[in-house]
Amino acid sequence: LQREAERSQKIPGYELAKSNIPSYDAVIRGLTKLSIDREFYPAGKNDSNSLTEFKIPLNGVNLIPQQSVSNYISQSVTSNDTFSDVDTTNRLPTIDGPVVVIIRHGKTEYNKLGIFTGWDDAPLAAEGIEEATKAGKILKQHGIKFDVVYTSWLSRAIVTAWLILRELDSLWLPIMKSWRLNERMYGALTGLSKKMIAETYGEAKFRKWRRGYAERPPPITSFSSSYPGNDERYVKYVKDIRFSIFESLIRSISHGRIELHRKFPKTESLKDCMSRTIPYFKNVIYPQSIAKGKNVLIASSENAIRGLLMHLCEIPPYRIHEVEIPTGLPLVYDVKRKCIHLLDDGEGDEDMLSKYNFGTSPELLFRPCIDIEGKSKSKAKSNISEKFNNDNTTLDNPIIKLPYENDSKNYTTSKELININ
Repeated sequence: LQREAERSQKIPGYELAKSNIPSYDAVIRGLTKLSIDREFYPAGKNDSNSLTEFKIPLNGVNLIPQQSVSNYISQSVTSNDTFSDVDTTNRLPTIDGPVVVIIRHGKTEYNKLGIFTGWDDAPLAAEGIEEATKAGKILKQHGIKFDVVYTSWLSRAIVTAWLILRELDSLWLPIMKSWRLNERMYGALTGLSKKMIAETYGEAKFRKWRRGYAERPPPITSFSSSYPGNDERYVKYVKDIRFSIFESLIRSISHGRIELHRKFPKTESLKDCMSRTIPYFKNVIYPQSIAKGKNVLIASSENAIRGLLMHLCEIPPYRIHEVEIPTGLPLVYDVKRKCIHLLDDGEGDEDMLSKYNFGTSPELLFRPCIDIEGKSKSKAKSNISEKFNNDNTTLDNPIIKLPYENDSKNYTTSKELININ
């Protein structure tokens, strides 16, 4: 382990090459590791005393800096991290503190068909599985590892988290599930076509129900199959919702015996959804994990995430309808500087802010980071920055580049082998 840590710190490209080792089979993993060691070291030099005599294979590595090995060996690793009780080797270099990744589940068949899903347990579509797997690969390329995972009781979010952990070879990690991270309850709209609702009730009403802050859709009935009170997992395992006199009475009459029934939501606005997600973040996720310096993955659904980001990014309620959350895309939250980053997916020069749909006002999510003193940090605008509004203001570049890809002028392509002496 000590030798591996030395190699990762002192040999450029070694950690990135190691991150591409397959995790699904121990034999294949071992053979791939041996192959990487052979590529990096001359014959007979595969030991920790030979760090000055190695070659860098660029297979799978896009760009490698043209610097001497002595420069890398002489570099000291320093950290101003105040979270001193945890291992900081899995941190992003641009973030001072624990890594918090928030991801919306991959695409479902309901998403593809334009159907209100809510608490219905729609499975991932083939595209959603691909999105979640790709997200795991991107996180692995950036060297991110997690200490704990939080997700909802909905299988689409659970499977998304599971697919990500599989790519990170971290299926053993604790996964904390809570109904409080469930999608917003869409009430009587659950299972209905969004296009049909828009045509029936008008575009204005449709938009208020779908993207508004305080507007609730029509409630679902107590005996609907989509009502959580008719789902055994909620009836049996939810203990932190008060009992309902009305629901207990009608079910006792219906079943001919006394029954106590909890007050499960029959419809929710985004505000209602936030009344359960934000306290869970403040009272559970933050104190138990983030405050202790742990890297956290939160896999949930669109409106649960919209509400959480509305809180974290201080988005005003009257503008939250301008924000969309893409499926299967990792969003990295900088706890100290209170801003959102995207991870470079290595697919080219296309601006990721234009590649994905973040709604009509992406600047609400990707606002400039703040410095330690709490003031807006002024930085030179990147060439990748996108103009979002009519007053020609630009955003600081929120993209975290892959390792060794920050300055293309000082790098060579990955189609050749460089021997560094």
